[in-house]
Amino acid sequence: MKLLLKSFKILIYSLLIVSTCAITVFAHDRIDYGQDKHYRYENLLGQYAQLAVRKNVTDLTQREKTAFVKAIKTLKTVIPAGSKLSIYDQFVAIHLGATRLIHNHKGHSDGSVQELAHENAAFFPWHREYIRRFEQALQAVDRTVTLPYWDWTDAKALDVIFNDDFLGSNGQGVTIKIPNQGNFTGGAVPGAFSAANGWVMNPALNIDPDTGISLGTSLVRFLRLPPASNYPVPKKDIERVLALNDYSLFRPALEGFISVDEQGKVTPGGFIHNYIHGLVGGVQIDASTTPITFKSLGTMSNIPSSPYDPVFWLHHANADRLWAEWQDNGHKGSDFYPPDGHSQPYGHNLKDLMWPWDGGMSNPKATALGDLLSLLPKFNSDDLVRPLDVLNHRKLGYTYQTWENQPRR
Repeated sequence: MKLLLKSFKILIYSLLIVSTCAITVFAHDRIDYGQDKHYRYENLLGQYAQLAVRKNVTDLTQREKTAFVKAIKTLKTVIPAGSKLSIYDQFVAIHLGATRLIHNHKGHSDGSVQELAHENAAFFPWHREYIRRFEQALQAVDRTVTLPYWDWTDAKALDVIFNDDFLGSNGQGVTIKIPNQGNFTGGAVPGAFSAANGWVMNPALNIDPDTGISLGTSLVRFLRLPPASNYPVPKKDIERVLALNDYSLFRPALEGFISVDEQGKVTPGGFIHNYIHGLVGGVQIDASTTPITFKSLGTMSNIPSSPYDPVFWLHHANADRLWAEWQDNGHKGSDFYPPDGHSQPYGHNLKDLMWPWDGGMSNPKATALGDLLSLLPKFNSDDLVRPLDVLNHRKLGYTYQTWENQPRR
């Protein structure tokens, strides 16, 4: 009995530490690297030491996969003092808020709702800061954990990721008949990431952005449902994007709003990053409307709340990896990002502050189901981040296994 009580006390103490450490990820301008030897990095003659190394998901050991899942599920259960949400749900609330932002400062206060995290230049820098803070929250649980990345050109990755020993399988329980192609199954995900096993999504955060209606509390997948059924992504498609020299083409091409062929012809559509969201979540297309309308079926294809599917973090780690590779391949620094000014909506230019790290200059619009502001974590007024501040990923304390043959942990 004494041993059981001691174990319980250790568990409670550990959760308190996790809560306190993870709150610092929200409340401060990143973690103070000088305070913690694990996060500390040093610039030695231009070389970065002690960087956290993000690995290809297919190279993870079973221990690493188990540790990653355990850290994610811990963040899903720890509710910081004074909050209504778990730490994990707070990250989802931030992503949702960034898709419905209202500026309330001089020159940008027309009251219209703006998308900050997608569709314009800050797609890469905003997500770089966002997923790094999530990684630091995971590391508050387990210092050995880093974000794996999902190489979309790797045929083996699907079997590794969507497996019961990692992030769970395809959904079950719903059959969709697609004319001339057959029947396809999806629905609520069983196993470790099922609602029955504690992966319960907040209905006020899991909403349809068009109707404002809640999509429920269960993680839903329709993996490889046509038309988003082809996998892997051809390597030539990625290479063609990496060969683009202009950020104004590179960003929408990798984000997936356009495709650029060998002759430079631009075709609009849903490619690369956007396509993978549909590959996991499933989409239905209505070609009878003008413009063509898309209906998301699962969690990953419902972009505002897509971080509720833990595969989101692997997906965006890869998008960040490819941006980092493009930068290292002759596109470093501010010369390869839209200049400061008004060429982009506010929040997307080089020296614009990005919400929620903008000192309170902007606020997200409340959802149809409640006050989103009450669900968000608190940010310090001096927690300020611009695209300019995140152009060098190594200065943020991490790198990728892709080009680091000798991991320096």
